[in-house]
Amino acid sequence: MGRLIYGTGGEHSVRRWRRNLAAYLPNIATDAAYLETEIRSVSSDTIKFCWEYELIRRWLVNGKAERDGVMKMVNNILTEIFFDLNQTIEITFHLNSKVNIPLSEQIFLLDANQVIVPAWQQWQNWVSLKLGDRSPNKAPVIRSSEQLQEKTSPKTYAAFSKLFNGRNTLRDLSLQLKRDLNQFSSSLLPYIQQGYIDLVSVADLPAPISPPTVIQCDDKSPLVACVDDSPLICETMATILKKAGYQFICITEPLKAIAKILAAKPDLIFLDLVMPNANGYEICASLRKLSLFRQTPIIIVTSNDGMMERVRTKMVGASDFIAKPINSDELLNLTNKYLSSK
Repeated sequence: MGRLIYGTGGEHSVRRWRRNLAAYLPNIATDAAYLETEIRSVSSDTIKFCWEYELIRRWLVNGKAERDGVMKMVNNILTEIFFDLNQTIEITFHLNSKVNIPLSEQIFLLDANQVIVPAWQQWQNWVSLKLGDRSPNKAPVIRSSEQLQEKTSPKTYAAFSKLFNGRNTLRDLSLQLKRDLNQFSSSLLPYIQQGYIDLVSVADLPAPISPPTVIQCDDKSPLVACVDDSPLICETMATILKKAGYQFICITEPLKAIAKILAAKPDLIFLDLVMPNANGYEICASLRKLSLFRQTPIIIVTSNDGMMERVRTKMVGASDFIAKPINSDELLNLTNKYLSSK
């Protein structure tokens, strides 16, 4: 059997990376300023494999992370992925022979058996505990607080109320509490079966580094571009618009925005107003000078919904504006308004 370098993708790729970072490299996870600086320093155009691997490799090389901690983190990430594959009915994959990570940039190679076998054993134990029809990627939430209070001690109920808020998955909580995933989940099963606690689906965390690649829907569907240095804004818009059937491209590097817009030729453009080294007004004015984009709808994204902003938006040739935080209904209404004839 072959060897493994790293694994990503699936339902909660970012959430998985974040929780394992907190568990195995806590010195980095708790240093928010350092982590933010490191994330911003990674360019989506230079990533050879995936941003998660690039950051881990960098920390190992510069001595910020211990080799043992990195190995445990990668091993657990891979184990989670192979565990999840056992619950997957249909798997979509893409074989890319062009991905070539130089030997000098490979952290280490893991024996596939050392990951797959433990993941399979964990899955078998999960099934034996009568959890086979439940996913560890779902989050517990209290459904019947009064009945749960009657069945638990005040201390236990207080702990449940704090932890089971519907935002943290069973995997998140087990690592946070340093509990075995299977045993922790099994301990909640009686409450779940009685209807006191429910397991709900939660979205993945936004990707901190979004490669500027098009999310493919119908080839004939309109293409929407978003220029915003915030991966959170881009990811939020991508999720909403993809579900509505649009193609979407994220551009998180403002200085490269015009070149990438020229290459993509979107049907609608969202421009963040305030970004490092550039702003939405300047980019909008530059685009309007190009014959290709004189009629393209351009919408300014701003947190300042004032009269002056509205006036200036029109002066630079923008079609409209949308306020932050992004509201899904407003986003779809604006998008449909300008692309209804496409």
